[in-house]
Amino acid sequence: MNKKDLLVKVHAYVSSDGGIYIWKCKEIRGNNVRIRKKLRVKFWNKEDKLMNDFVVSVKRIYPHLKYIREDKKKFDAEVRSQIFSKDLLKLGKVSTKSWEFPKDINTKQKKIWIRAFADCDGTVNDYNYTRYVAIDSINLNGLKQISLILDEVGISSRIIEVRYKDKVSYRLKISRQDNLLKYEDLIGFNHPLKKRKLREAISSYQ
Repeated sequence: MNKKDLLVKVHAYVSSDGGIYIWKCKEIRGNNVRIRKKLRVKFWNKEDKLMNDFVVSVKRIYPHLKYIREDKKKFDAEVRSQIFSKDLLKLGKVSTKSWEFPKDINTKQKKIWIRAFADCDGTVNDYNYTRYVAIDSINLNGLKQISLILDEVGISSRIIEVRYKDKVSYRLKISRQDNLLKYEDLIGFNHPLKKRKLREAISSYQ
């Protein structure tokens, strides 16, 4: 992957399981002390492969980055960088409620983004003859953007509303063997468990 590909992937990681936040730091110049607000990027995930991929990808994009911290006990990574934060936001918002599918990216990068997002917020169901890949989010507009991109590459999907107690979220579902085969071939998963479950779900068709 080139640096743009990697940045697109990291944007998806942060959109699904992370965010951009403000941290305050002191700057001392002579007798003057100034508090400055700077941006930091955080990513949380319990899957080691994804966490390592996030850290390695960021380091490849920004080899001279000074501050990147990974805490395996807390399953999180933090990057303090104005440039990195602003580069992510140039691709689109990354907040949980209003993340945006990046604009002006090629077909390969669209697939990279969906795969990384689904690695975090996707599930694979293969139970009682019900087989599907699902991507969950509270961001309906974002899921609609993903659905349109999937349609462009020939993968049909539908979005349903999910209610739990007083909360509403949305689920994009990809079902039927032909669609699951296309998803595996064109997008797939990096998450090892989800990758295996998708293969098992497809193989379970008679």
